Amino acid sequence: LPTLTLHGQKLLPYARRFQELNIELSSQLREADDAQNGEVAFGCGPAPGARLIPAAIGEFHRLLPQARVRFHIDNWLALHQALTSQHYPFVVADSWQAELDPQLRVQPLSPQRCFFVCHAEHPLAKQGTISIQEMLRYPFAAPYLPPGVRKVLATLSQQQDFTPAIQCDHIYALLSTLAQTHAISFASEDGFALCQHSHRLVKLELSDLPDEWRLMQTRFAIISPVHAIQPPLVERLIEIILHTDRQHQLQLLAQEEGD
Repeated sequence: LPTLTLHGQKLLPYARRFQELNIELSSQLREADDAQNGEVAFGCGPAPGARLIPAAIGEFHRLLPQARVRFHIDNWLALHQALTSQHYPFVVADSWQAELDPQLRVQPLSPQRCFFVCHAEHPLAKQGTISIQEMLRYPFAAPYLPPGVRKVLATLSQQQDFTPAIQCDHIYALLSTLAQTHAISFASEDGFALCQHSHRLVKLELSDLPDEWRLMQTRFAIISPVHAIQPPLVERLIEIILHTDRQHQLQLLAQEEGD
């Protein structure tokens, strides 16, 4: 290597510092670019995908129009497996199992009531109040059920376990089957609001419904690895989902007070 002149030796520390600053600046610019123009991929359950997630993505897109979002709707078990295999940085799903896992961070979302539904042309639709046994004479259509819901349905049907006759994790397609069959299903408040008119859904009123179902609510949350350091874009989307959820609950409370 050539020997530096005295002048070069004096400039060498400054040149090295300039190179370090250049690398640091390039890194910060890449991070800033990723925070504005990167991609967020996550998984979502059927019920949150009915209203909350589309609303949150709309707000996210308005604030960060250059960022890309990719989300996949699936059942709670598949989402849990995708999360633990680091396929997604977070999922929005049923939290029954995740709450028992110390390796997962659970950020609860507002609960919603659940109720049984059928198509408007179903034989039970115009009967008014019906019994559980009358309802259970018909097949049941549902997404892949979390353990808590499956346990309640097994209790209602007096079985050891409960498996629906028709299973689909796409809520729009699932509720579409009710028009083609005499199947019964259940829906959250958001799912019912989304499909009530388009799918001609009717709530079923049960005369002998146990308290464990009358009090049954969704139990969804944003679930992520507890020690994970999330990219800024992911953190921003999580914040927006939580904010959108809170705003919706405030709107519902305002409507109830107005009524």
